[in-house]
Amino acid sequence: MSKLLEEFLASNAAYPVMYRQLNQLIGSAASLPPLTREPGAPLRLLFAGYAGGGNTGSDVRVAEMMRQVRAILGRDKVVIGLVATGEELPPDLLDDVILEPVLDYFPDFLMQTIPRYDGVIACDGSMFKSNLCSMLSGMLGGALGIAAAAGKLAVGYGAEAGKMDPDLSEFVAGLGRAPLVLCRNEESRAVLEPLGLRTTGGADTAWTYQAEPAAATTERLRALRLEHRPLLVVCPMNPFWWPVSPDLRKAQELEQTGAHRELHFGSLLFHPDDETIRTRYATYLDALAFAAQQWQQESGGSVLIIGMDKVDRIACNDLATRFEQTPPVVVSGDAPPAAMVGLLRAADLLLSSRFHAIVTSMEAGVPAVGVSMDERIANLLGKDEIGRRLLKVDAVDLPERLVAALRHAEAERSQIHAQTRAAVVTQLRSMAEMGMRFAREVQRFHPDLQTPDEAGPWTAFLPSLSPQLEELIELIAPHAIRAEASALSA
Repeated sequence: MSKLLEEFLASNAAYPVMYRQLNQLIGSAASLPPLTREPGAPLRLLFAGYAGGGNTGSDVRVAEMMRQVRAILGRDKVVIGLVATGEELPPDLLDDVILEPVLDYFPDFLMQTIPRYDGVIACDGSMFKSNLCSMLSGMLGGALGIAAAAGKLAVGYGAEAGKMDPDLSEFVAGLGRAPLVLCRNEESRAVLEPLGLRTTGGADTAWTYQAEPAAATTERLRALRLEHRPLLVVCPMNPFWWPVSPDLRKAQELEQTGAHRELHFGSLLFHPDDETIRTRYATYLDALAFAAQQWQQESGGSVLIIGMDKVDRIACNDLATRFEQTPPVVVSGDAPPAAMVGLLRAADLLLSSRFHAIVTSMEAGVPAVGVSMDERIANLLGKDEIGRRLLKVDAVDLPERLVAALRHAEAERSQIHAQTRAAVVTQLRSMAEMGMRFAREVQRFHPDLQTPDEAGPWTAFLPSLSPQLEELIELIAPHAIRAEASALSA
């Protein structure tokens, strides 16, 4: 056991101790032995995030992030190391990468691993926020801080920031302006800039993800006996199960007796649980089931329940039992990400508490109703949709309000479809801008590396696009294909 881990455990896994340790490591990082990259040699980048944990959204965005970085720098000019926090890695994340499994206390892991790379890309969407997992935010901030202190490239890619506990906020503020944080919305920049971080605009990276062929999706729907149209896809979760936090007593009892297995998230992390949480969770699921069954009665359509994260399996199964006729359930791990995205895009209507379920469905213009636990879906759909297609998980009269939201989405289907597809093109432009800003940051450290000409097509800063996205760009913004980079970066 390392001294850092021993100290952390002795503190009863207190986050302030972890942040202090990370700050100490950041302070000592300037003395790390330099890794001198010869001109012309590939750039070695460590992608740090939540990969392999069974979250479809995380896996999709990291896969596209790797494709975008390779498109910008050249596949043969970059070597990618991927921090693996779990073992459930889809093929998208195994494309010529060096896996760096986290087998040690992560501050030790960072100090052992970062010296082998020329830079760090922090790649989890929920980068700086406390309502999911402060330990993950600590790992990402620590990775950026150590790399920056060692004089290396340090970029937060497509980051979201939200409400942080005071200790985490203080730690993040201490990162200063050395790392560059590319934020996926202006709301995140508004959180981070007052803390003194260097930020600029960006986007999520899941916008370019390609689903499996339509014929394969049709066959999956047939196997699920979902031939009847229209199709409502529901993506639940347990929104009251967060944040996860370290619990040494539960970890010991799990090891000794198997207790608390249903609450175990990973490592020392456990979901919270009490009677209030269970009551709020049941009320939330009752509301989803009520609205979906009301929609079925009115439309004569089918329902499919999709779990975007492996931890959603319990919520999906609990929701399914609330239907008179149990709908089929597909959870992350049951099918590859491309199949999951194909099913989402085949929907006629989406009811989701998962951010990336909405993002990946938008290419097909699927009208979505968001049931949100935090700011992420609000930042995506826009605050104008509050009360119409955007509701809080604990809203008063949630069942009736969800029914009204689904009816609104049905009534405004054509307009929402057009707005949604136009928003995808806007996000692609933002993603290209992010790629351009990333290229500039890379060249600040490694001026010998060639990147696309900023005077050329903005799509050169994106990974290869599907025919569907290329057609969408031509349809929505035909003049934008050869737009000057100066217009993008204004």
